[in-house]
Amino acid sequence: MARTRTRPVGIALILAILLGSVFLSYTKTAGSANASKTVHGYVWPMVTQEWAAGFMEGHAIVVELRETINTPALEELTTTAALLDNDGNGEFTFEDVQIGDYVLVIKRPGYLTRCMNVTVSDSGSGIIELAPPNTDITDEGIFKLWWGDCDGNLVVDGDDSVMMTELWNTNANNPNYDPSCDLDGNGRIDNSDALLLMMHYGYSAAQYAGAEDVDALSDLGTYIPIKLTVSQDEEYLVPISVRNISTFTGKTITVTYNPAMLQLKNTAEHAYGAYTAVGAIPDTGVTIKEITQGSVKLAFDMAVPQGKPWSGVITVFRFQALDTGITTVSVE
Repeated sequence: MARTRTRPVGIALILAILLGSVFLSYTKTAGSANASKTVHGYVWPMVTQEWAAGFMEGHAIVVELRETINTPALEELTTTAALLDNDGNGEFTFEDVQIGDYVLVIKRPGYLTRCMNVTVSDSGSGIIELAPPNTDITDEGIFKLWWGDCDGNLVVDGDDSVMMTELWNTNANNPNYDPSCDLDGNGRIDNSDALLLMMHYGYSAAQYAGAEDVDALSDLGTYIPIKLTVSQDEEYLVPISVRNISTFTGKTITVTYNPAMLQLKNTAEHAYGAYTAVGAIPDTGVTIKEITQGSVKLAFDMAVPQGKPWSGVITVFRFQALDTGITTVSVE
């Protein structure tokens, strides 16, 4: 009688269990490596009215998640913010974002690009809500953008003023119209845009809350020299701005300029009268502490709400050009 060979059931079972364990282990590891999240956040300001064909698209806020600030974003990590309401609030959403570290980049023509390091973690829920750091409570959880960077070089300076001047009084139906100079998004490049640019003159992308940790932005510095292209005998207004001041008590600001190129005519153009000597400037909260050729030291007596850092223009200098060329005004 022939003998029938049978499989060792015990060994087959053990092999099946081992192979199954390996497969399950591989599946778990691969799933973890490919884990993804939805990333969401809010931005401001967005254009709310279509003044001409393609107008809102030309002023759109584009949001990216990059590997580094200098690395182009992948198509799947680039999106356009969607308008939420008539106050100019918008939102952005990324689907299936892989776990890892990114640089959030938010761009709108005519506005300083906003950047911040973000981490997409595998912990918590499937949706990650991005918001600015609590160090700048004026953002109120929304990534708010500053206007004035017409040429997109991450600094609001004299080059932006020149660019705006060259496009003066063009509107959205003009072939020369450029949304980068229509800061208020009303379809026309005019005085209202120039006033908005002055509000952030000297600001840089490095001054946004959260930008201080982004490589390549820290080199921009806190105070940016205000570059002016001047013509002899012409007069120029230069806004003096500060950023994130929590108190003016005990603080002074020194404004320096080249006396061979510029003659100071007034330290408070917004006030009645010309002030170029030591003393208080009435009804402004500004006091000239020291003044020399090429340098003015200012002190301020202004209330800042507790816990609410303040940014803005504190005074406006008026200069007359003594020569033609390029010069700078610095704030320290």
